[in-house]
Amino acid sequence: MSKSLLLQPDLVLGDVVKKLSPSIIQEYGLKGLVLDVDETLIPFKQSIISTELMDWITEVRPLVDLWLDSNHLSKSRISAIASSLDVPFIFGARKPSR
Repeated sequence: MSKSLLLQPDLVLGDVVKKLSPSIIQEYGLKGLVLDVDETLIPFKQSIISTELMDWITEVRPLVDLWLDSNHLSKSRISAIASSLDVPFIFGARKPSR
């Protein structure tokens, strides 16, 4: 399998990430999620995790490994968010944009 195929998503949800339910995770046999922080989990300049997001993380954590990924260069901000969710993270990822 080519590297470019390995980097293609298995599922495009087409909705907010919190709509990714345990049943969808199980249906697709997902083993892990790499979650973008800014404008996916929380607004760009915010560092506080919503109760709704925390509840979703608690619901899916037993089913999949979770990682946070961000282009943001502030390690302290991304680290604080990851710490509050108790998940590993990568910051300054230089991942592709749309």
